[in-house]
This record gives sequence, structure tokens and C-alpha cells, in this order.
Amino acid sequence: MNLLIVDDEYLVVEEVVTVTDWELLGITEIYSATNAVSAVRILNEKKIDIMICDIEMPQTDGLELSKKAKENFPDLEIVMLTSHAEFNYVRNALRYGCYDYLLKPVMEDDIIKVMKNLVTKIERERHQAQLQEEGIVWNQLKPVWKEKYWEEMLRGLRDDPNRECEEYEEKQWKEEQDRRLIPILFYQYANDKTEEDIKQTRKKVKEDLGTVAGDFLLPVLSQKEFAGLVFISDEWLSSGTERNGIILKDAILQQFKTERLYEKIGICIGEVCTGREVQSMVDKLRQFAWNNVCSRRQILDIINMPKNSEAIGMPDMTLWKAYLDNGKTVELQDKIRKWLWGKDNEAKLNRRALQMLQYDLEQLFYSTLQENGIQAHQFLYDRENGCNRVTAIGSLEEMDAWIEETMGAVSRIMQDVSNLSGIREQTIYYIQTHLDEELNRIKVASALYLNPDYLDRRFKKEMGCSVNRYILREQVNMAKGLLLNQKISICEIASRCGYENMSNFSAMFKREVGISPNEYRKNGGMESPDL
Repeated sequence: MNLLIVDDEYLVVEEVVTVTDWELLGITEIYSATNAVSAVRILNEKKIDIMICDIEMPQTDGLELSKKAKENFPDLEIVMLTSHAEFNYVRNALRYGCYDYLLKPVMEDDIIKVMKNLVTKIERERHQAQLQEEGIVWNQLKPVWKEKYWEEMLRGLRDDPNRECEEYEEKQWKEEQDRRLIPILFYQYANDKTEEDIKQTRKKVKEDLGTVAGDFLLPVLSQKEFAGLVFISDEWLSSGTERNGIILKDAILQQFKTERLYEKIGICIGEVCTGREVQSMVDKLRQFAWNNVCSRRQILDIINMPKNSEAIGMPDMTLWKAYLDNGKTVELQDKIRKWLWGKDNEAKLNRRALQMLQYDLEQLFYSTLQENGIQAHQFLYDRENGCNRVTAIGSLEEMDAWIEETMGAVSRIMQDVSNLSGIREQTIYYIQTHLDEELNRIKVASALYLNPDYLDRRFKKEMGCSVNRYILREQVNMAKGLLLNQKISICEIASRCGYENMSNFSAMFKREVGISPNEYRKNGGMESPDL
């Protein structure tokens, strides 16, 4: 399912995106918008199933956006974000067709509860509509019913007490619940795998399981996950249930290791359980795999899942600021890597620990950058880089790469700002290569991730003029050179100098040169004799 998050505060959007593992809730694509106009555009361009929308936004507020969205997209489910728990807000939201509301700041438990119920509702309605539309009778459905049953079971669609079942389906359902099986979770390591990649991997899993197990299914959980349900046959059960279940599990593990299947896809294997217990077991496997940041390219066994949340000591950051201020980023990275990869934390670190480390580092980077006149928020969150800060908490390797890339970028820009000529050269280069745009000191400072006032002071100290004055001077010099070429129209010259309005360009030129562009051209480049 596709989710759209709408809030005029960027950090709130990011908080909602990172607060939980959305794939566990059935969400595969997440889009974001910071205003109603952007939200409407995304709704028109993408197939959005659920919209989480802030009530209070400038211009068009969340309630008005929700009203219009429901009118145009009746199947859209909406959850409101609000800082107010008053009944009037809730009543208005529900009146406009909203499913529920969440209070800020958003807590993980609250969003899991609301979204799990909502996703279940949507999928149940779609499934019922599909059956009704296709008019499939039981005898036609039976060959595919079994796999569909387990997909529904694992995704929570059969927990609904109001779900109606035919008598023959109910009987089959109870028989499936009494079966004993070994559940396995297969999950994608990276986001760069295509649908065809997953299809081929699933085919390989089917071949490998077929060599050791006679009766099994591979129900799909999401675009990036599928389960393996290996049923223990009556012959196995009659000769010693639990022991033979363990032998079968060992055979499966050995087959996967022999074929090195874990190099292509993540594998997490559970304990022998009944059909009634399998949903809970698969949920544990998904949580175990999601929280595993230490063991990539290995087969995870649920028996090794930590029984209790063991306290993880965060690294001592006392001297980190001094290392960063003195340009000792290599030494600082070494200290962080010792904590990440050290034996003290071997197999203990989880997503929460990596997220806390990331928060601490970002605060360190933020304060250091701000102290040096750099627009920290823009530099850390808006610049393009090769590492995704959101996915960095998914593994030690990704976190290590994010730290190296971000710390390197912080080190480079701090070296640049400490060098007067470096700032001057970057500023001049940017201006000269963007003269055909509307330029000012704010835009130049933004491109260099610097505070505009700080940039102006440093540039003026080196060049003897402000950034805006230098821009104006370069525009005039460019215009003078172009005006000598009779083949180029004055309108085009204005555009090349960053002016969309011809009148504004002419006024600027006359103010600076003393004569109009036309007069300058007629005089062959001679300025006013009074100047």
C-alpha cells in the first residue's frame, strides 16, 4: 500500500517516516508533502491508499484538504495529525470521513495500533470486493485457497471476528490451524532489487525447499518479503513429533547453507509451531530480522533472538567535539568504529542503538557547523549525497558508510570556510557560472551552505565589496560585452544577465553605467562623457 504524509513541518514528516518499520504494517511506498498543493499533486499522480495529514497548516488546512481529497478519492483512508485532543477537532475530522487521528508527538505504539487496524480494514474490504466481483465459488477457489488462506493468516486478515465464512471454508480453516509447521521469513537485503530479482530468488527458494520438504508454501507478505511454511507430514509426526521437527529444520538450514542462499536474500527461521501460532511466530521473525543490524549474509535462527532487551552502553562523546574542531576526523571515525565493531557490542547492537548514535552525531555536526557560519540543517538534510540517513540505521555497514560520508563532507566544508581564499573562489565561481539566473547573496550563500551575513563579511574582507555588489558588477560587465555584438538582442542580453524583466535590466544598466543599453550600443561601447 502507498502512504502519503502531509505536514508543513519537515521534521515532523521525517519523524513519522522513521518512527516504525512501515513494511511490517503493509506499507511499501511512502510519499511526503509540506503543503496542500503538493499533496493534491501527489494524490493525482500516484495511487495513494492512506494519507496522514496535519490538521493545522497554512493556507489550506488539513480538514479542508481531507474534505476535498475524500470527494475526489472516495477510497482514500485518512488519519489526522493534531496537537489538540479537543472533541471539536475529532468530530470535524470524523465528519469529513477520516478514519482516526494521532496526537503529536507521534508515538510508535499509537501509530502501530491505528495503522494495523486500518491496513487490515482496507485489505479485508478489497478482498471481499474481489471475491464478490469475480463471483468465484468455493469449488473454483479451492486450488488456490490454501496459499491465500496462509497469506491472510500471516497478514492478520483472519483475526476479524466479523469475518463471515462458509461452512466448508470454516472446516478447512480449522484443519489448517491444527497442522504443525516450520515458519521461515525471506526478506530483501537492499532496496535496489527489482521485482524480477525477487521472483527469481523465490523460484530458487522453491527449488531448495523441494529437495528436503514435500509439503510447503511460499505466501507473499509484501513486495520485499515472503514466508516459507514447511509442513511436517503425518509420517514425520507419527515417528516422534518434536524431535523429527528439529531434524527437518536442521535439514532445511543445511540445504540453505550448501546453496549459499543467504547471500541473495535474508533468511530468518522459526521454531516448530501450529497453524494457530504461526502468525505470532512470523511477526517475531519479522521483528527479529528488522532489528538485526549486526548479522548480514547469515541465516538467523529465532532461538538466538535476545530474550530481553540488553542494555547497550553508548560511546563516550566527551572529546568528540574537540576532535571535530581540530580536524581530527580520521581519529574520531576510528573511535566510533571501535564502538560499532568492537567485541563489547558484538551481536548486541540494534536499530535503536544506531538511531541514538546517529542523533548524537547529528547534534555534534549541527553545533559545529553553526559555530562556523554554515547552514547546518540545510547542509545535513538537504544536500545530495550517496548515503541515505534513514536507511543508515539498518545495518552496521550502512551506518559506517553514512558516518564516513557525512563526516568527510563536514570536514571538507569546515576546511573551506577556514580558508578566506577558498570562500572567495567558491563564491566567484558560483556567481560567474550562474549569471543567467536571478542572483543575490542569499541564493549564493544557500548554494555554499553558509549563513548569508557570514558569507558577506568574509567576502567583503577579501574582495572589498559585498556579494550583491560583486554580482551587480559582473552582470554589468557581461552586459557591456554582449552589447557590442549587434546580432544579440537587448532582450536576450537581459535574460543572459539574470533579468526576466527588460525594464528592470535597463534601469539597472542606466543606474550603473549612466546611459541606457541602447545608447551604449549606439556609442560603440563608449560610456557617458560625464562619468
